[in-house]
Amino acid sequence: MILGFNGSPKPDSNLRRIIDMMLKESGKDYRIYDLAQMNIKPCVGCVKCAKNNRCVMEDDMFPLYDEIVESEAIVVGAVVYFRKANGFTHNFLERFFPLRHKKPQIMGKPAVSVAVGGNEAEIVCDEISYHLSSYFNFEILDKLFYNTMTPPCFTCGFGTTCKYGGPARWMSPEEFENFNKVTPDMFQKFETDNQIVKRVKEIGRRLGSI
Repeated sequence: MILGFNGSPKPDSNLRRIIDMMLKESGKDYRIYDLAQMNIKPCVGCVKCAKNNRCVMEDDMFPLYDEIVESEAIVVGAVVYFRKANGFTHNFLERFFPLRHKKPQIMGKPAVSVAVGGNEAEIVCDEISYHLSSYFNFEILDKLFYNTMTPPCFTCGFGTTCKYGGPARWMSPEEFENFNKVTPDMFQKFETDNQIVKRVKEIGRRLGSI
């Protein structure tokens, strides 16, 4: 069983579809957890988990520990908020803490990191990889990032007039002055990028060869 963890709160997001395609391509049994729909609290730093490698907070993270330990591999995906993995993903990654005490239970387990963002996804993808490998002894099988170049300003309703949003910051004054409409073609889908689709499937096949 391969486990996928989707940090995007949006239904049918690029990130969710990437993880789904990747795991389907593996040909193995898999399960995807949508972290935004789960009650996973942040770590409180009590360190009581050192006793038996399990957190004392019995929220939705609690049953995942056994599944993660027993899995063949995991895929962790985040969306980028302010150059960081978004909160749902960050909370989830914090709660790996019980798995590193005394006898790490996931030593060498294959993992894939995925990040989707406007234009800083590579940074977050690398941070997830570092978190999993350096602190928790996962073996990073591969990593994938996808920059959509689509800011939240395209959906807030004020993107064409707000002087503090992404379009105003990225465009020249002349371009922003002529930017008066957000059109559907401005919302990128990873399926239209042949190189990204190729990479997603390649990683999926690597997961399948474990």
